[in-house]
Amino acid sequence: MAVKGRWRLAVALGVVATLGLSGCGLNEDNNSSSSNSSSEAVLRIGTTTDVSNFNPLQSLSKTDSWILNAMYPHLLRIDENAKKSPELAKEYRYEDDGKTAVFVLRDDFKWSDGKPVVADDVKFSAEKIMEYKLGNVAAKLTWVESIEAPDATTVKFKLSQPYAPFAEGVGFWMSVVPKHIFEQAGDLSKFANDSNWVGAGPFVLDSVTKGQRYVMKRNEHYPLAPGGKAAVSQVEYRVYPDVNTMMLALRNGDIDLMGTPVPISAAKTFEGDDKIKLEKVGALGFAHLTYNMKNKYLADQQVRQALSMAVDTKAIIAAVLQGDGQQMAGPISPIFSEYDNTELQPYPFDPEGAKAKLSAAGYQDGNNDGFFDELSFGVACDQSNANITRVVQLFRESAAKAGIKLENECVERNTFLTRTKNGEYDIDASQWGVFDNPMDQLRSTYLSSNPGGINYNLLESAEMDALINDAAGTTDPEEFKTKIKNIDKVVHEQAYLTPLYVENFQFAYNASKFTGFVPSPSDLLGMVTAYSLAQVTPVK
Repeated sequence: MAVKGRWRLAVALGVVATLGLSGCGLNEDNNSSSSNSSSEAVLRIGTTTDVSNFNPLQSLSKTDSWILNAMYPHLLRIDENAKKSPELAKEYRYEDDGKTAVFVLRDDFKWSDGKPVVADDVKFSAEKIMEYKLGNVAAKLTWVESIEAPDATTVKFKLSQPYAPFAEGVGFWMSVVPKHIFEQAGDLSKFANDSNWVGAGPFVLDSVTKGQRYVMKRNEHYPLAPGGKAAVSQVEYRVYPDVNTMMLALRNGDIDLMGTPVPISAAKTFEGDDKIKLEKVGALGFAHLTYNMKNKYLADQQVRQALSMAVDTKAIIAAVLQGDGQQMAGPISPIFSEYDNTELQPYPFDPEGAKAKLSAAGYQDGNNDGFFDELSFGVACDQSNANITRVVQLFRESAAKAGIKLENECVERNTFLTRTKNGEYDIDASQWGVFDNPMDQLRSTYLSSNPGGINYNLLESAEMDALINDAAGTTDPEEFKTKIKNIDKVVHEQAYLTPLYVENFQFAYNASKFTGFVPSPSDLLGMVTAYSLAQVTPVK
């Protein structure tokens, strides 16, 4: 039996902020504002959506995750450098040649009703997710044959086969719920969990006024906060109809932090405001063009490479992001510096070269209209995403220079998602949200069995399946990195997708009231992770 200490975790510290709103008839209780120099400080955070599901084992939306993650601990979190750090677990390791993942828990987490958080809570949470196939975590538990909790601080996941990122994936994504509360609910797929909340995060939901506010009270036992509890006594999420109204609320002092990023085009409007500070974070996802391999022309590597040469990504970054973005070459984001194959270079923007490539492959412009006869494709996107809609417009114009005719097929979001799910598109233009590790990403996007449901290429490749499955079973860290970089190279050479950019996000908060936020990459995590909120202190 081989025992490999994968890593040891060390806890770091961080900080947070505050907010308020104004003049639109919402959130009328503004006089309960932050007394930000006292221990009773209230941090007000703006959001644009209500909670849709209070059950942390199956909720998926952004506001759900913000509020529920502040209540229910995870084994691991992502730090500001996109690396996994300890939360409830203080360390993990693999045993039995990678077929057993062992988490060792801290012994000082408590539920808000005073009971300790123990290994049985973790075991119960995972088993119920598997039993009812709840949320996206169910797919990450595919290899689990059994779970043991031999003592209060040890959890062992017995796997059917080694899977390198198992511990990081489950550790980051799975909420741990109180067994003594949730086991009374019976079928957890039907459990609303919409009252009498008991949590072990830094804050616990206390009251909800749908469409207006979510009030969270401080948990007096949170060991990851300086002093054992958050400095802020209360967090309020306030609901606004749109980002512009939220920005006005921040400017007027009605909220202290915007939970959603500030649009790049609007960030400059905060310049000159001494109170407002912008914090920039990287992304865990990226914008991309993905080609449907069921289209007989897009199944041709030469066509995909030509399309990649017909995208002027530098011009897109300049026009859409005002230059505040980063190019990519392969499917691994540069934020995962250990896995990103830096030997790869993005396809150059070269319309004439693309034309030459297509002509050499036998494609012709028989009627001399400037376009290759067979190469006409639709580009699908979510029309509510202004950046991607603009990308499609620019792509359509640049592809025409290469003799490839594109049609804008951007539609209403739900229609777009349905078409994407059903493979009813030629080219998909969209933006991945959060990829927390490259292996799960590659497995979800390129494995024929499509375990994560996002193989938008509809790719069925024995070569890719073999490469991915081989890497997934590799537990040696250095060997694993090498295999990921090789897959990065294969995807780039095959041009299964054209990566467009990694976007930077900016979050705005009132620095005259609060400090100490610990931002994490992505628009989903940003400034409002449980750890970040626990570090915030009022400005004295």
